[in-house]
Amino acid sequence: MKNILFVVLAVLSGLSSAAQILPDNQNASVTEQVLKELNRERSLLSQNLEFRIKEIDSKINSLDESIQNTNSASEKVEKLLERVKYLEERQEEIDKNTISVYKYNYSSAVLNLASMEREIKPLNLFNSSREFYSTLDAVSNPMNYEGYQEWFGKFKQYIAEEKEDDARLEALNHMLEVTGDLAKGTPFTGMFAGSLFDGISQFIGSLNRRDRELREQSMKMLKLTTSISQFTHDKDLIETEWEAINKSLNELKELQNKAMEDNLVEILGISQKDFTEKFTNETDAKKRTQYILDISKIAENKIVEERKSNPENWKQEYHDQMLTVQNLKIRFGMLTFRILENLDKYEKLIQKYQNDPFLKDEMRNLKLKLDLVRNSFESTFNPQEYIKASNEMYIVE
Repeated sequence: MKNILFVVLAVLSGLSSAAQILPDNQNASVTEQVLKELNRERSLLSQNLEFRIKEIDSKINSLDESIQNTNSASEKVEKLLERVKYLEERQEEIDKNTISVYKYNYSSAVLNLASMEREIKPLNLFNSSREFYSTLDAVSNPMNYEGYQEWFGKFKQYIAEEKEDDARLEALNHMLEVTGDLAKGTPFTGMFAGSLFDGISQFIGSLNRRDRELREQSMKMLKLTTSISQFTHDKDLIETEWEAINKSLNELKELQNKAMEDNLVEILGISQKDFTEKFTNETDAKKRTQYILDISKIAENKIVEERKSNPENWKQEYHDQMLTVQNLKIRFGMLTFRILENLDKYEKLIQKYQNDPFLKDEMRNLKLKLDLVRNSFESTFNPQEYIKASNEMYIVE
């Protein structure tokens, strides 16, 4: 197994409250402070190690020269024993550095894992953009357009009067009764849309010259219905991806919960309640910083204990957990990238219909609200940087 060393990178960027829980600047600051402090300690130890090893190597070289130049067997034995002692001291210094590296590495992994509490819950993103999604639904409801509701009443009256003599109108009437109140947003898509178009066309065909105004109005409403139906179809194709994204978020949260249980509870002996109180819900950044530093000390002690009790394979469990956290971070980064891609699809949807004479005003309004959602998301997340930082969490020793 390759040992893992680490790069000084805090992989905090921050998704959504997502439980209202988008990572905040204060949280990023805590991460930076803790990793900065841990790296400062590691750097000092590394410098001391380098000095000590050079000093020991110098003594070993001197002993080697002395052993080579002496003819006394007893003196050679004495110096060889002294050389063994220095070699043991050298190995002890290297072991101290390895423990320090794993302390920093594992503490970084635990910190990033903990920070995901403020990253992977999507409610903040979706709550902040609720107005945008409600506006999308409003665009898909023809009853929100001027004159449509009044005209639709006349159209329904025609269906009621003619349904007994026309099977298609009878079927359309049945669909209207089943789907309920169109004012509540029954989407004009699929088979229902097809039947509706046929019904409106029949209605227009039934109007004579004396009903010229109603005929012109009906032609306009048919075109409006067609535009809305196609818009709704295109919108629904985009929104199916949100279902997959939400599923992935839920799966990621389950994996993160398991990793929290494995590391905090099983390995470090910290209760979830204590962690939630002193980190997740703590508003004082200084207290959160100190708490994470305390956890890093616990991690260091656990690593030392594990090395003593299991000298051959003590690194394995920590190595595995660090890779688990890294994989979670990368997976989350990929998920934020998918969200950004889906927001791009809405941008293209708006562009597609921005010149439609019936929808252009709604598209302008929708564009303003989408820009707010997108700017909010991008100010919190940079998926490419997040993925890059996740990939660079560790380097091979």
